[in-house]
Amino acid sequence: MSSFSAPKRPRIVTITFWSVIFLGTWNLGRAIAIGQQLDLQGILHLQPDPRLRLAMAGLFTFLFFLLAWQLWRKRPFTIRAIPITIGSYTLYETAVWLIFAQPPRNWSLWFISSLLLIGTILFTRWALRRAAQTYFSL
Repeated sequence: MSSFSAPKRPRIVTITFWSVIFLGTWNLGRAIAIGQQLDLQGILHLQPDPRLRLAMAGLFTFLFFLLAWQLWRKRPFTIRAIPITIGSYTLYETAVWLIFAQPPRNWSLWFISSLLLIGTILFTRWALRRAAQTYFSL
């Protein structure tokens, strides 16, 4: 038996990794659902254009899975890239909701969703900065 053991990933980085995987999976599911209902959405003339929403869901799926892979490989640029990507996702979702929602808006749902995403941004920034010295080879 070898006495060498690989250094363990901090638990906080693991939580961040699975959070990014969850956001990627969420957008993958959204892309699949929009793609399956593209004909129906075209007939209903929904706004924004379903093809734009499909493209954005695909883009965020790709970005989140790519960032999860890079976090797994201990790439230091993920310390900044993950919170920025989650922030971009938050801005996109909030803008779509505010611009295209029908007048009877559910403000509590919007507030809770935005608060959850902003909390995720702050958590990932704090978690990755905290783990920077031990996990990432800076």
